Amino acid sequence: MHSIHRFLRSAGILALFASALAIDVQAQAPRRRAEAARPEVQTGGMRVRSRALAQGGYAVIVDLDENRLHFARGRRILWSAPVGTGTGMRLETRRGEYDFATPNGTFHVVYKEREPDWIAPDWYFIENGLPVPPKESDARRFPRGLGSAAVFIGQGLAIHGTDKPELLGQRVSHGCIRLANADALRLFHNVQVGTEIVIVGGHGAAPEASARQTSSTRRTTSRSGPPPRDPFIVELEEEDTEDLLTRLEDELFAAVAARGAATRWHQVASVLLLRGTKEGDDDALAGVLSRVGELGAGALREEYATFIADAYNQGPLRVIAVLAALDRETRGVVARALVESALALYPGNPTDVSAPWPTRRAPRTAVRRSAVRGWDALQLAEDAFRERTGLAMRGGSR
Repeated sequence: MHSIHRFLRSAGILALFASALAIDVQAQAPRRRAEAARPEVQTGGMRVRSRALAQGGYAVIVDLDENRLHFARGRRILWSAPVGTGTGMRLETRRGEYDFATPNGTFHVVYKEREPDWIAPDWYFIENGLPVPPKESDARRFPRGLGSAAVFIGQGLAIHGTDKPELLGQRVSHGCIRLANADALRLFHNVQVGTEIVIVGGHGAAPEASARQTSSTRRTTSRSGPPPRDPFIVELEEEDTEDLLTRLEDELFAAVAARGAATRWHQVASVLLLRGTKEGDDDALAGVLSRVGELGAGALREEYATFIADAYNQGPLRVIAVLAALDRETRGVVARALVESALALYPGNPTDVSAPWPTRRAPRTAVRRSAVRGWDALQLAEDAFRERTGLAMRGGSR
């Protein structure tokens, strides 16, 4: 079984890398031709060129004029938050030139990490008057330096957390897009490799510099240790699964009752998801999966479904096994939510070789006999998706 797990992990990583590579190659096409090929869509009062949104899928919009990030599906914005973006300043040295603007255009998620280290580039040492160390030096590594989570989108850019949330909503970064740690963790679960990131606005903006900007971009040079973890996440991690599931229920109910008002359900779900996929807690994972059937229709369910897709991405065999243990009706609801969200997070054509059909991530032969019902539920959901969208059935009609 361990060899199967290693095979699936390797196959999954290769498939995701191939998908990201294919998308990145596409993104390198001439800007004018690429933009012309993307239809314009009205989303939350903004007109955005986005293939993903035009076909009803998920995408991230970063508005450089308003310094806000929006996570959207189709014409609906699911949530928004202030961000810190590039100052637009330039640094010219004997070692090279550095542009600290956040670029405009369409990008895609290349990979993502929780609590990642920051590998400081040359400009950090130059700005702080320090000798520039070798590329592989440990002096460049700052543990948890990118906050609670980071979504990497290519060209050295990332959307990541920050320990200075008071500066959000301003142009304060060296080009990356900063979010509050809770929002960075939320986005981590919302997106998958390949998800479209559209950065708009910022045309003609003059470089911005201030004392606050200067101090905010100069990170501490001491090696006293990483910044503290989110205390709320630490508190949640100390609770038992039953209490966490109750808290998740309460937070989701509050979000429904208040019609999408900000709650902390996504942080609770994050802890349960990790506990279920990485620590083998079946109750935690079953609780996260089954809650999607209680949310009805609307923005909350559409976002929650991305957490289901991420649970599968984190541990496909674990999800299949837990799915098999659910009652038949719940199993079908979860499988349909998983399939639909996984494909809606992919901006390409579902017939692409790299399209993230869940059964491609874990072949039926790799599934334990006791979990086959879970895999079969996914295939039924995939077939229903194909029929609903007019795609050819896998291997012909069943």
